[in-house]
Amino acid sequence: MTTGTDPSTVPDWPAPVVRLTGQGTVEVDGAVLPLPPGLDGADARQWAVKNVAERYARLGRAIRVTAVEADGTSFPLIVHPDGTVEALAVETAGGRRGKRRPRPAAATAKSDAPRGGKSAPGAKGANGRSQEGKSQAKGLIAMGAFLGVIVLGGVVVFSGGGGDPDTAPHSAATTPSAKPTPPPPANLPRPAPDGWTTRAAWALKISGQIGPAVDEDGTIAAVTDKGQLVVLDGASGVTKWSAGVPNDASGSLVFTRIDGQRVVAVSTGQALHYWGIDGDEHPHHSVNIPNSGTVTFLGPSPLISLRDATAAVIADGKVQNVDLPVRTTALAADQQTVLAADPSGHWWRLAPGKQPDKGLEMKSPADKAQLNTVLGVDGGRLVGVWKKDDTTWATAYDAATGKPLATGKAAKDPGTLTVRAAGPLVAVGPLLLDTQRGSSREVTGATPRSAAAGRIYAVDPQQRWHTLTTGADVVMNSKDVAIPLGVSAKRALVVADKLGEKLLYALSPSTNGEQQPAPDGSGQVAAPEPPNQGTS
Repeated sequence: MTTGTDPSTVPDWPAPVVRLTGQGTVEVDGAVLPLPPGLDGADARQWAVKNVAERYARLGRAIRVTAVEADGTSFPLIVHPDGTVEALAVETAGGRRGKRRPRPAAATAKSDAPRGGKSAPGAKGANGRSQEGKSQAKGLIAMGAFLGVIVLGGVVVFSGGGGDPDTAPHSAATTPSAKPTPPPPANLPRPAPDGWTTRAAWALKISGQIGPAVDEDGTIAAVTDKGQLVVLDGASGVTKWSAGVPNDASGSLVFTRIDGQRVVAVSTGQALHYWGIDGDEHPHHSVNIPNSGTVTFLGPSPLISLRDATAAVIADGKVQNVDLPVRTTALAADQQTVLAADPSGHWWRLAPGKQPDKGLEMKSPADKAQLNTVLGVDGGRLVGVWKKDDTTWATAYDAATGKPLATGKAAKDPGTLTVRAAGPLVAVGPLLLDTQRGSSREVTGATPRSAAAGRIYAVDPQQRWHTLTTGADVVMNSKDVAIPLGVSAKRALVVADKLGEKLLYALSPSTNGEQQPAPDGSGQVAAPEPPNQGTS
């Protein structure tokens, strides 16, 4: 080997890429950083690798780094917490391989073909050194050339330090080594939703950039204010396991299924990172998203929407393209299957490398009604919005059979329609469809905003919140009610800001006689004023 470290002991992640652009900047793990003034050549290379060493130093272990020259040539390295850099071989007889970017065929044939014919693995050259030994030496020389230093024993040392382990991209998932301390109880600073109190059994400071998620079974995932992904116990708020997340992650955590496994995922825009949920280990994986791709999670699995009549799914840890029929739009993904529909009301289930069948077609709910819009619900249902004169119908269809499940009718044009679903309930604007019972009703003027634990939350033109269920609707009197993300261990999970920080609250259920906040009213309570204020 060309290193003093066994590469098999260094995890595959994090694996940042250092890319010199040749234009006064360097890309470190996808982030473009300006080089300090006056740095170029070897100094720029050393600065770039040192930057990586500092970013990840306090992880406390070695990481893999790929250094890429402006011409595309890449050098695999191992970087240690103290700044020590070791070269991996450009080629090895087996196992892991350092890589060079493809070069033109003529150049490759001229420079890489062995003189005097093809050499067998392990064959020795004229000087008695094996081809493998030459390859290892090339690895050292290449690394030295990249860094602009003399390499002795395959090791280069920089001064390390700095970096924040809590922001280190996608570190290994770990379970607490000692009994963790549960987050403290707290009072919610906003009115609680119907059925819950403002007293939280526990509250946890969370990231302001990445929203938490609650799965249907009550699994809770959040990113703390320190940048750690945590999976929590719903009753106590105690961390079950944790992992680092990428520095540039944003949006919300999402529970989804990839390659048959339940995972929690987060996007950086350029890549999708995900961790296994079930079992004793929680491996991290990531896939790069094509430049034109947009990732959505309407169905059970991630859907990647691309241009040029193409979508993609994640299968076997890779992005696999799915060809779409002309004028179709991909709506949802379920494992390797994409649900896609066209404006005429036809839809298909498509998979990579397979030709589409004849598909299914929406049936009109009324004579001479014209299809206006097709809306995705999830991987198993979709909605057709039909219009005739001033009347609007919304029909939910079974995506597998084409059977209409429920139809709602609005007396007037409801305008732009938003779809939210919770169990058998599908809200299409003000129309609430029960796809299990085949019934519907209209909640006049309501716009669905979120759904959790079998309930759909909608807001009306007076900015009042409604809780929509299979039974009676509940109107919440306060306008700034905290809306639940989900329910876990009989606690409602809500997010609210308090004193400039964002917290995740686990609300306790209300019981008879338990005091609730007063509803909004016309009166007010005057707050005390500091001395010498409030007087003329």
